[in-house]
Amino acid sequence: MDELLNARYRPESAGALALGAGEIHVWAVPLQGDAEAFMPLLSSYEQQKIGRFLVIDHRRRYAIAHGALRAILAGYLGADAVDLEFDFGPRGKPYLRGARMPFFNLTHSGQLALVAVAAVEVGVDVEKLRHLESLRDIARRHFSPSEFAALESQPAAEHLHAFYRCWTRKEAYIKALGAGLSLPLDVFDVAIGPEAAFAAIRHGDERPEQWFLADVSPAADFVGALACRGPKWSVRTLALQVA
Repeated sequence: MDELLNARYRPESAGALALGAGEIHVWAVPLQGDAEAFMPLLSSYEQQKIGRFLVIDHRRRYAIAHGALRAILAGYLGADAVDLEFDFGPRGKPYLRGARMPFFNLTHSGQLALVAVAAVEVGVDVEKLRHLESLRDIARRHFSPSEFAALESQPAAEHLHAFYRCWTRKEAYIKALGAGLSLPLDVFDVAIGPEAAFAAIRHGDERPEQWFLADVSPAADFVGALACRGPKWSVRTLALQVA
């Protein structure tokens, strides 16, 4: 998997970097290979949860993703990964107990995970490109009318990428809000082209200019997006290296 990552994802070890002013870090974590190095980093609850998975591949992916998350966060905090504790927001979004900093978000699809780390609330989503027989039906149900119209206007060869760009950008925003399934996906509009952007937000007091949206696609067959509140951030993309 490592050789398939986009070149902008530079290899880095957990703990080698500090979060600079105005920076957001996005780590790519391949979920293939041996999970044994990550098991000692997990809490007893996480290890018990792994034991309940019936599929071995699901166990491995969970162990690597959550162990890597702990290693990455511990690197910023100068702490032991196994000692980290988490609280959860009203919709289930996790936060570091106590300091609440840095903010983070974990997402995974197929054999790849992304971990976003920031000084503000952040959301990240990644999806492996898969053919969808019901693509138009899903888009019609969940996209706004303007997004669906934009998707329909694309050449047929672009439909799959445009669909996943729209989907991941919307999911990243929902995750940054910590809203879970409580916010309908059609009350805001995102661009579906290569450049990530908000077109409109129609809920609460939120405005597109208050938000930052970026494409963080990690590989040719994956689409990824990041969202957070605030000015234009500098996004640093990294590939986790495990000793």
